[in-house]
Amino acid sequence: MPPIDFARHNEEVRLVWESYRAGRPMRVPFGPLGINPRIWVLDPRLNIEGITWQQFSNDPELMFQVCLRYRDYVAHTIPQDCEMGIPASHWEVHTEFGNVWEEAWLGSPIIYPQGQVSATLPRYNGSRKEEIFERGLPGPFDGIAGQAREFYEYFVERAHSYEFHHRPVRVLAPYPVGTDGPFTVAIGVRGTELLEDMLLDEDYYHRLMDFIVEAIIRRVRAWREYLGVELKPVRVNFADDDIQYLSLRQYRELVLPYHQRLMAALYGAGPHAMHLCGNVQRHLTTIVRELNVKSFDTGFPIDFTTLRDEVGEDVEIQGGVPVADLVQGTPVQVFARAEAILKSGILRGGRFILKEANNLPPQTPLDNIEAMYAAARAFGRYIRT
Repeated sequence: MPPIDFARHNEEVRLVWESYRAGRPMRVPFGPLGINPRIWVLDPRLNIEGITWQQFSNDPELMFQVCLRYRDYVAHTIPQDCEMGIPASHWEVHTEFGNVWEEAWLGSPIIYPQGQVSATLPRYNGSRKEEIFERGLPGPFDGIAGQAREFYEYFVERAHSYEFHHRPVRVLAPYPVGTDGPFTVAIGVRGTELLEDMLLDEDYYHRLMDFIVEAIIRRVRAWREYLGVELKPVRVNFADDDIQYLSLRQYRELVLPYHQRLMAALYGAGPHAMHLCGNVQRHLTTIVRELNVKSFDTGFPIDFTTLRDEVGEDVEIQGGVPVADLVQGTPVQVFARAEAILKSGILRGGRFILKEANNLPPQTPLDNIEAMYAAARAFGRYIRT
């Protein structure tokens, strides 16, 4: 890749986002990409000290330093429509525990596979299904949620008088103020046996979903109070990836009511945003209509040739080239895949953001990211009449 002229890049980015937010996009924005510190920790070319994800996850000073080194790497290396180079005002960091904290908070054990990020095991599978009720609702700051608060407070204190490349550091809100989605969490703690429960033990399924939704509501309210943020924000971003396993009827009858309950308790009128990995396209129109979601961060597979007609021109879609293609393909293949997406009809209405589908893996070739960016510049432009 040629050297990046950060000043020129940042001016282009400013114009791209100003025009997009004004409803008259000059071209399709590229990114922000879905990236987190795993791309630094799990890349031995960057992590020359051999820091493991387990070490990173359990040492607040190490996490703080790695998060800054990761932000520095992204700002200087990964091309996207974000400010690049040394930031004009400040660096932004947040604590990072991966997609395990919510299941761990409910009692599931964390494991650290070699060379990978952490995962959890379903504690309440098999005959242990009732144990979650016997344990009772966890407190909002119990277990790993308490660790998250300790790390957040450490970050805030550390950043108070800290400069990185002559810029101050701002700490963003930690994850316990949100949720990965009640159905996804339920599968996380119960395992795929939950899908059998939906058919063979519906009473148990509803008791478990009631329990998890109530736990989430109590935790989020307490964390919002602790952080001093709005208790019922008008717009939110949430997720529930595992609805990809469900039919339309199953989602509408067995999960949607819990989404509606969660949103009624915690969220304002919207419109809202939702992250959904996997094969979820059939659910999007229901979610738009029933939950007032007007922005989707999609994964794979998505049929962009039909999606715009399905959800309408006022719904923002974020998505693009599958991460497997980004890791294994050539720049020519990535460029062609991105070109096909941009020519699919998804640009209609000016509400499309090109990015990876979904969450950039470690050691993704930079040439492939640049190829997708080049496609956005070449085929994502809007002609004004």
